[in-house]
Amino acid sequence: MKLLRALVLAAVGVGAVAAPTLAAPAPAAVWSMNETSGTVMNDSSGHGNNGTLKNITLGVPGYAGTGYGFNGTSSRVIVKNAASLNPGAADVTVTVHVATTTRPADDYDLIRKGLQSTSGGDFKIEIVNVSGVAKARCYFRGSKGSYQKTVSVPNLLNGAYHTIICQKTATTVVMTVDGHTGTIGSISNTSDLIIGAKSAATTSDDWFKGSLDEVSITTGS
Repeated sequence: MKLLRALVLAAVGVGAVAAPTLAAPAPAAVWSMNETSGTVMNDSSGHGNNGTLKNITLGVPGYAGTGYGFNGTSSRVIVKNAASLNPGAADVTVTVHVATTTRPADDYDLIRKGLQSTSGGDFKIEIVNVSGVAKARCYFRGSKGSYQKTVSVPNLLNGAYHTIICQKTATTVVMTVDGHTGTIGSISNTSDLIIGAKSAATTSDDWFKGSLDEVSITTGS
């Protein structure tokens, strides 16, 4: 299960001007997280968006093969900023497979690029504590606005892997089985992409405790 997708095409009539060809959806990053040694998370998308592992337990049971274990206090993966990780105004789909038995005091950041204070927008997937119930949330902030979707996932804390998919188009945000219509605008920042925490710093917060596997990003109109 490697993940992600998008769409589009245009037609031309007699005497009409051909519509521009839009970018086909393509993986910006595919992280299988199957490494069992070393400190590099390998990207198989062809873009070279490899990550640096910080205090990750390798070889834990995964969604497909093995995955990464996060300790909830210092584990994170840092992927350096790259143009391919900035969707701009294009459609974008972000997918993670997550397993945990621990409810966050506030929230866990599973994957994010940028902060709410970051110029150029940001996006993230997280697990949040809503009145004692752990829920999945995706968040996108672009040049024209922001939107977040929070969805209850049955048995999210049962230790089994759950698939969280966040999809943004120009007019719609869909999280797994639900959606919302709104305008997000362009997302493009200079921040590194972080998996398992809020930032690359050792003083970060929102540390994830649990396992992740098969994480990917796809962009394209």
